[in-house]
Amino acid sequence: MLELELNAAVKKQVKGHQYYVFPSPATHSNYVGRPTKYPDQKILQVYGGKGSNGKAKLHPDVLAPADFLMTALLKYGEHIDDWSMRSAVIQSGWRPDDASQGREYLRILKLIMSRDKAFAGIVFPASLEEEAQSELGGPGNPRLKTFMKHVAESPGWTQALADSLFRQLHLAYAPRGFNPHATGFVFDLNFSVYFPNGSERSLDADTSLNRYALQSAAGMWLNKYAMTFCFDSYDTRIEVWHQEYRNCGPPSIPAAKIPFTA
Repeated sequence: MLELELNAAVKKQVKGHQYYVFPSPATHSNYVGRPTKYPDQKILQVYGGKGSNGKAKLHPDVLAPADFLMTALLKYGEHIDDWSMRSAVIQSGWRPDDASQGREYLRILKLIMSRDKAFAGIVFPASLEEEAQSELGGPGNPRLKTFMKHVAESPGWTQALADSLFRQLHLAYAPRGFNPHATGFVFDLNFSVYFPNGSERSLDADTSLNRYALQSAAGMWLNKYAMTFCFDSYDTRIEVWHQEYRNCGPPSIPAAKIPFTA
């Protein structure tokens, strides 16, 4: 159980690291039971379980489940000798919903525009940068709706361009005032992946690399098994490494069965 179909993958070697590279899998989204409540920051704790980087803070209620997930992932990675799994760490957990959230929201907005040819020659209005970084809230919030309307009505913009921008942006990053990471029940994993040119690199939560993450053993395993441990991404097509604790009850497998049967 909790195994991958290794015969479907191709083995690759980079600098002494072995990778299983799989065909692109079917992806899924999960918006059910997403954490939304911000905790008292005083109760947050640095995660110290398997795959800890010694920095990521989490809500106390998610420490043990996160360790359970990471133990399974890392143990199976050792078993099959796959570096994407063996290199996995919880890179970031809680982050404040403050001005830094707004700055990152604007940065990623501009990054999406730079990568999408549909925005060639289109400039994000400087007059809206302050509003973009403000506390806009989540879907349905009047402040967010007003901001999106301001963008669509800006010179050179159309409603279709604005819709495309915000569709991509809100899959990749939340506006200030609606930050899942600020709940303490969410973390991003980081792990190394193989590239078709024969190189390797860490993901560092770069959504442009998600396709390579999905084809890695770590990504395949998370896509298939994370919910067994009550974790899931809002959309594995966008960020398979983004894991949210859904508080679905006890894990559906006993600890003795982690992560594979010999």
